[in-house]
Amino acid sequence: MYRIAVCDDEPLMAEENVNMARRILNGRGMDPERDYQIDAYLSPDPLMEKLTAQPNAYDLLLLDIELSGESGVELAAFLREKRFEASIIYVTGHAGFALDSFPTRPLDYLLKPVNEERLAAALDWDIRKKSRVPERPMLRSGTRAILLSSIHYLEIHGRRTLAHLDRGDEILPEPLSKLERSLLDRGFRHSHFSYLVNLEHVEQIRRTEVLMDSGERLPVSRSCYQELMNSYIDQMK
Repeated sequence: MYRIAVCDDEPLMAEENVNMARRILNGRGMDPERDYQIDAYLSPDPLMEKLTAQPNAYDLLLLDIELSGESGVELAAFLREKRFEASIIYVTGHAGFALDSFPTRPLDYLLKPVNEERLAAALDWDIRKKSRVPERPMLRSGTRAILLSSIHYLEIHGRRTLAHLDRGDEILPEPLSKLERSLLDRGFRHSHFSYLVNLEHVEQIRRTEVLMDSGERLPVSRSCYQELMNSYIDQMK
C-alpha cells in the first residue's frame, strides 16, 4: 500500500490537496481500500509523534513549508536526522523558501495552488521508484488511465466513446476507432462495429447477442460472431 501524509495548517488547503492526490491515484486505477492511504494533519506535532512511533508509516509527505509554530523544512530536517526515508514534496505560496529546502532532498517543490499535473508526475515517479503498487494493464484516455479490468465494454458515442465501467458510465474524448488499436490484442473484441467488449466480463455468446456479467445484452453482428466466439473460447482454455 502506498501511504501519503498531507500536513497543512490551512484546513481547506489540506482538504484540497488530499482530494487532488485521491483523484490522481484513482485515475491510475488504484483502489483507496487496497492500494493507497492518505492521512491529513493540520499541525506538525501529531505527524512527528506518528513518525517517531512508526518510522515507516508513510511513503510520501506532502508538507506545507510555512506551518505555524514550526516550518515544514524544520520538520523535514528533523525527519532526515532521524533517518526517515519517506519522500517529501513541499507546498508553499512563496518561491523564496525553496533554497532552504534543498538539504532535505525533496522530491519536488510546488507553489500554491498546487498544479495537479505537476503533482501527478511526482506521484507517478515516486510510486514507480518504490514499487509499492504493481503495474496493471491500463487504457490511456486524455489525461486519465483506466484499469482495463474495470471496463465492461465500449461503444461509439458520436465522435467520442462511451465507456461502461465498474463504477458507472463515462464519456471518453477519443473515438472508438482510435482506442481499439491498443485493446484488440488485450482481451477486447468487437461484438458489433459499434461495440468493443471486454471478454473478462462476457458470460455467454449467442448468434445475435452477447450476455455480459452485468446482465446487459449487446448485439452481435454476423461479421463479428466467429472471431468473437473464437477469442472467447481461447480465453477460457
